[in-house]
Amino acid sequence: MKLSLAPAALIVAALAAATLMAFGFQSEATRQDLFLVAGTGLFSIALFATRVVPDIVATLLVFLISLAVAVAPAGIVFSGLASGGFWLLVGGIVLGVAVVTTGLGTQISNRMLALSGLSYQRAVLVVATAGFLLGILIPSTIPRVLILIPVAISLGTSLGFPAGSRGTMGLCATAAVGTLLPTYAIYTANLPTIVQFGALESLYGLKTTYSGYFLAQFPVNLLRFAVLLAVLWRFSTDKPDPQHIQPGAGAKLTAPQTRLLVLLVCAITLWASDFAHGIQPAWIALAVATLVLWPKMEILPKSAMKDKIDLTPALLFSAIFCVSALARHVGLDVALANTLIGKLALEPGRDFWNIYAVFGFSVVLSHLTTAPAAPLVLAPFAEPLATATGLPIVTVAMVQMIGIASPLLPYQAPPLLIAMSLADISTGLLTRICLALFAAVVLLGLPLTIFWWQLTGLLPANG
Repeated sequence: MKLSLAPAALIVAALAAATLMAFGFQSEATRQDLFLVAGTGLFSIALFATRVVPDIVATLLVFLISLAVAVAPAGIVFSGLASGGFWLLVGGIVLGVAVVTTGLGTQISNRMLALSGLSYQRAVLVVATAGFLLGILIPSTIPRVLILIPVAISLGTSLGFPAGSRGTMGLCATAAVGTLLPTYAIYTANLPTIVQFGALESLYGLKTTYSGYFLAQFPVNLLRFAVLLAVLWRFSTDKPDPQHIQPGAGAKLTAPQTRLLVLLVCAITLWASDFAHGIQPAWIALAVATLVLWPKMEILPKSAMKDKIDLTPALLFSAIFCVSALARHVGLDVALANTLIGKLALEPGRDFWNIYAVFGFSVVLSHLTTAPAAPLVLAPFAEPLATATGLPIVTVAMVQMIGIASPLLPYQAPPLLIAMSLADISTGLLTRICLALFAAVVLLGLPLTIFWWQLTGLLPANG
């Protein structure tokens, strides 16, 4: 396999750093397991970020190295396989394959085509809007990605874009990012938000309302939505080809498509109402996937599990979870947080600096643990940070959320990695989008947020 210079250099640097961490900088005052896990994490991040080897190879390497360093039992290493997220992905992958195989994705995309017309730019807007609206309905990003990616691929085909073209890739990137980052304005849309404020309520009795959270977060996420459109509108110059537009914009649904659509509506309804029944999204997805695979439903062929369904994205998710679980097990996340927090030069009355410092601290921690695990590390530091800055705990928590929702690299947000695996979106494209959105947040989003919070009282005038 031929490696380009930059990814190969990053892998070599990560291996060198891992070796030095594991064997070169040990002292009596520092535990060896912290270095071993830090080195494992660096190497894993390099694999996830560069994709120099196939996803399944990277996944197995992470598992093998995690077992080899022997700092945690196998139950910790493979804990991702027992998590709800893994089984949510398994169910979602089955549903995604069914959407494509039955042609339901084409039916939906043809109806979206009626809104976008023969315009890539309007198609991006339609997909991004659909992703945001799904964030209101479905309280988990991964199911939204699994639903939208097949539809985005079908929409690209309906517009006459060849498979793998910039037009199709741009639509898939829009689906992935549009249903993740801007939806951090919605309290129930993403797992990190739910975990963060659930932990804060448990630790400090802090209660947050849906409307109060939206009021605090909507300026920066409106900016994210606008910048995402600007980046992706310019990404592709592919012109829709009317000669290759797939017919059937008003075609009647077939029996398998109808059955699948009914199952999807049931799944979305149950996902959206989980506050009432308490059933986890993973078990809903798994139940629906079971019905989809049942031969008597005649939705997928009997050989689908062997011929069509690739569970690599689910295994990749479990490898990401493995790295976070190791860090939590040995206390690496807390050790790093304690080291970093003392270097932030926090001081009451310096609101502008304090908010940027807490934001940066949150960004760093979320990249060391990934976004879903970051709240478990950050929530206990909300009170110390509030004391050091003189800010209310709720303000500190809102800044932490902006940091968690600002990935520099796609690996920090598992839904983006899953989208890359499902639709073969290039790492470079998603990295450029992440960097553009991060720069927008730093240069415009935080100042806008500070001004808005001063107007709404979330940032007290006396700081």
